[in-house]
Amino acid sequence: HFCARLVRFDEGTSETTTGRGRMMLASRRTQLQGKARVAAGPAAAARPGQALRARQLGGGQPFSNISASRPAPKMVALEAAASDVVEAVEAPQVSDREAVAYLRNLRGSPNKVRRVLDAIRGMSYEEALMALEFMPYRACDDILKVLYSAAANAKNNYGMNKSKLYISRCWCDEGKLIKRPVARARGRSDVRKKPGNHITMYVKERE
Repeated sequence: HFCARLVRFDEGTSETTTGRGRMMLASRRTQLQGKARVAAGPAAAARPGQALRARQLGGGQPFSNISASRPAPKMVALEAAASDVVEAVEAPQVSDREAVAYLRNLRGSPNKVRRVLDAIRGMSYEEALMALEFMPYRACDDILKVLYSAAANAKNNYGMNKSKLYISRCWCDEGKLIKRPVARARGRSDVRKKPGNHITMYVKERE
């Protein structure tokens, strides 16, 4: 019977409690702790073990208060960028008029022409002439003809200045595919495919 009882000393008074009494004391202690957390504030009520963990680590201050008292990092780069005055640079105006030139039914692979067109797209007229003169591709000769024709159309039809022209759009489409027989071994024959292409080029004037 002695093991079933618990002697509790509370505020200088001795009180002997049984198992039911221990349950009542535990529930009362839980209620008092809840009231203390509510009185301490919402941060302590939300995380009751926060202050205890902080004291165990030696801080003596809850983690929420420590993080709140820590100064926020300064965004030095953003403040410097916001303080600088950025001057707006006006882009050169481009006219809506376009001169076009076509070159149809050329013999050759469209992919070999496209690699050259991709390199000169967006260049000025003079830069494209210099680039095409020194590129080591056979398709440059045909593209030069189209570029000369587009610049001549821009000057004669729209009165544009050739020194202000640039290549706004250019592409190469697949043309007619010609099939020719080729002799093979043992008296057999095969087919050789000869692709064609069509080149289109637009030029505009920068003001």
